[in-house]
Amino acid sequence: MHKLKINQKPDTILFTHYGDNWIRGSERCLLDLIKHLDKSRFTAVLWCNQQVMADQAKALGIKVYRSDFPLLFGWHSPHFHLPAFVGLIKQAVKLIERHDIKLLHANSAAPCQWLNFAARWCGIPLLCHMHSVYQLRDRLTLGLYQVTMAVGVSRYVIGPLLTDKMPTTRTAVIANGIDTQRLLDQKIINLRDSLKISAGDFVLAAVGSLIRRKGMDLIIKAVVKLIEKQVPVHLLVIGQGPEAHNLSQLIQQLGLQQRVTMLGEQDNVIGILRGSADLFVSAAREEAFGLVFTEASLAGLAVVGPETGGIADAVVNGTTGLLVPAEDVNALADAVHNLYLDPTLSRAMGKAGRQHVLDNFTIEKNSRQFALLYDKLIETPAVYPPWYKNESVYISLSNGYKRFIKRGLIYDR
Repeated sequence: MHKLKINQKPDTILFTHYGDNWIRGSERCLLDLIKHLDKSRFTAVLWCNQQVMADQAKALGIKVYRSDFPLLFGWHSPHFHLPAFVGLIKQAVKLIERHDIKLLHANSAAPCQWLNFAARWCGIPLLCHMHSVYQLRDRLTLGLYQVTMAVGVSRYVIGPLLTDKMPTTRTAVIANGIDTQRLLDQKIINLRDSLKISAGDFVLAAVGSLIRRKGMDLIIKAVVKLIEKQVPVHLLVIGQGPEAHNLSQLIQQLGLQQRVTMLGEQDNVIGILRGSADLFVSAAREEAFGLVFTEASLAGLAVVGPETGGIADAVVNGTTGLLVPAEDVNALADAVHNLYLDPTLSRAMGKAGRQHVLDNFTIEKNSRQFALLYDKLIETPAVYPPWYKNESVYISLSNGYKRFIKRGLIYDR
């Protein structure tokens, strides 16, 4: 139970998000979290680099700031823009002081690079919300080891930090939560007639960005295997991305124009899944959590996917769906074939999957878990080494990467 705050104003949290100009997994999770936070206990302020994110956050009635976020030693140019980096630190400090911020919530590791310094300067905690796995280079340059608390969306995401001996007291796993009511309010859409899909066809749905990591090419190749098994299959691919042209060419090369339909980006995915699909399928080569699996389960579909990354946290193998070895087209096709042959099992898995989501992956549960963690971090005094208040630390950044690592990217002692 959280402590009651009688005659006390809500604690203000500065959420900081770095990303591309779209609303996808991590953006949607953050917007839903902000929307469902207990307003009597917390006030949200957002600082981001995306206009679309800023617009949607403003619609929630919160204060929003938008800035460019250049990273030191990032993957994109400029790689070493020291004045901009110091400027971000100063801007963060100003926002903290202006809004009396009690806690910083970075919705990815990138903002931690400058928020670490601002947090220490102001003596407040920094929580890093990790939606993906970061390689060692990024764990170092972004300052993941210095955050007060690292929260991963799955055990898979938090694993590298634990392997690196980051104290378990400074790590946690909080599964993503979905706004079940908002999703179930979507109108049910039956595309079978408009797409001229035969009444007896077994319709598969795949959802995700059209990038290599999502493995849409593997699903398309599995369709060939299913046709060989005499399954009257039709695949719906929902999503957009840089691989769209290559996937269209693959469909043509395999002669699947009548068996695969690419629907592009859709705003009513749950409505389509509920009204048009018999089974959800994924062949992701890597997945931090598998938010699409929870949405498909909410839609009442059994799911088939690879046993990789954090998917096992979202899918109960043999109960809510079937997990197969990653990048194994034959195993993927076999799992789909088995559920096609056993519709009773498929329906039972869909029903179990929906209940699994309602028990474990709602935004209400997610926001409660974060609220408890916020209270704990805010109530615990932040103790930082005194050198973070030393102006020479910032000057030392210009003396090279090696010194930056030595002074800013080692464990606090």
